[in-house]
Amino acid sequence: MGTPIGTYIRSGKASELPDEANELASVLEEHSDSLIEINLESEGIPLSLIRDASIIQARSKIKSQLTPDKDLIQSIEALDEAHETINVVSERLTAWYTQVTGEPRMQVGEILELETLPSRMGILKDFYMSNKTLIAELSRYLDQESPKVFPNLVKILGTQLAVRIVAAAGSLFRLARMPASTIQLLGAEKALFRHLSDGSPPPKHGLLYQHPSVKQAVRKDKGRVSRKLAAKAAIASRIEYYGDKNE
Repeated sequence: MGTPIGTYIRSGKASELPDEANELASVLEEHSDSLIEINLESEGIPLSLIRDASIIQARSKIKSQLTPDKDLIQSIEALDEAHETINVVSERLTAWYTQVTGEPRMQVGEILELETLPSRMGILKDFYMSNKTLIAELSRYLDQESPKVFPNLVKILGTQLAVRIVAAAGSLFRLARMPASTIQLLGAEKALFRHLSDGSPPPKHGLLYQHPSVKQAVRKDKGRVSRKLAAKAAIASRIEYYGDKNE
């Protein structure tokens, strides 16, 4: 403990404030969660010390929010962006090849099989292939890691759909607090807004439409199937998030 630079009051007792940033950060953290009176206007407390302690406290708060589901959310979003990129590059390759060679429009797979490409298309081909590799690696990573974070949700929804549902909710914590009716419509926010604004038919499902049981259901049963699926997902997400905390 360094030289005291002031005092703070807790439970009616005065305690000395430390002059070391890490220790002061601990006091500030305690102050944020309890009734501690600290006079930060005291002339004995340098503003630079308060600044350093506040930065340490903020970093600690940020680190406490870095849960494994955030990594999976970033991974699924990167996967989606890689798919979007590869679609754009596919269009560019086919258009470029046609414009340069005068040949009829070819499928991108046919172009990629050519040993030589005109102009600078080889660079674009390499970029396309690197994105294909990225997609494969991200998919493999999600398949390996998501069952470790929310195994029950993965069993119900499958690897990528489970992560997409968590991503749409914002986090596993937020998903665990959502009712099944909200989970059912995750991903259908635009359709829901149209329903509320102009009275168009309400959506029956959002991202859950990607689940085989919903896709394969006849039209009149899709809403019922997605509702049951959302209820299971709601229970699973609560088990995932609150289960470890109750042990």
